Amino acid sequence: ATACPAKCIDIIAQEDPDPAVEKRAQAYTINLLRCVFCGLCVEACPCDAIRMDTMKVNNAGYKREDFLLDIRYLAENHPPHVSPYSTALET
Repeated sequence: ATACPAKCIDIIAQEDPDPAVEKRAQAYTINLLRCVFCGLCVEACPCDAIRMDTMKVNNAGYKREDFLLDIRYLAENHPPHVSPYSTALET
């Protein structure tokens, strides 16, 4: 969210029950109506959660809510046959 020049990413953090993890996202929303598609969020994301190489482009909608992407959407929107989890997290 701090890397976004358009301020279209909203993150609400919460404490994680695992003491080894500092925080985790309780809510994560990207407002595509404000996004300028610069890619800075993709470069800044340490967990590869935001991707622009999914080839799943859908920029049409009938309601403003159609352009608000949440954690569920980001977890499901990845290229076929590619893990939605970062390769940096794999051991």
